[in-house]
Amino acid sequence: MKIKYKKSRSRFHLIMICIWSILLIINILYGDSDNWTFWIWIVLPLGYNSLYAFEYVNQYLKIENGTIYKTSLFPKKVELNKIQSVKKFAGDYIVKTDQSELRIDTTIIHPTSLKELDKILISHNLI
Repeated sequence: MKIKYKKSRSRFHLIMICIWSILLIINILYGDSDNWTFWIWIVLPLGYNSLYAFEYVNQYLKIENGTIYKTSLFPKKVELNKIQSVKKFAGDYIVKTDQSELRIDTTIIHPTSLKELDKILISHNLI
């Protein structure tokens, strides 16, 4: 099961891709391509595009085979049966095991996915 990001996050990335791409086109047409800052105009839309694609494909969390995976550049995973406590603090779930800690930011989770996450945590008697 995938816990999805809010749509506003995806829209933000798409808007930033459009803005940086327009600025890149303007810079190509009217700017100086010999300057090193020209490459920044190429890297920014590519960076936002790759970030958008990564988040669209992977989403925020994956819960499968009794494990919660937080997808990011450096992914984290926590097994549900090893969780000792789950605290809700300032809109975050802080999931603690004896060896690690996983913070789940609930403000960026889609509301229906947040309900599914709550159901899973309740079914395992963690909340």
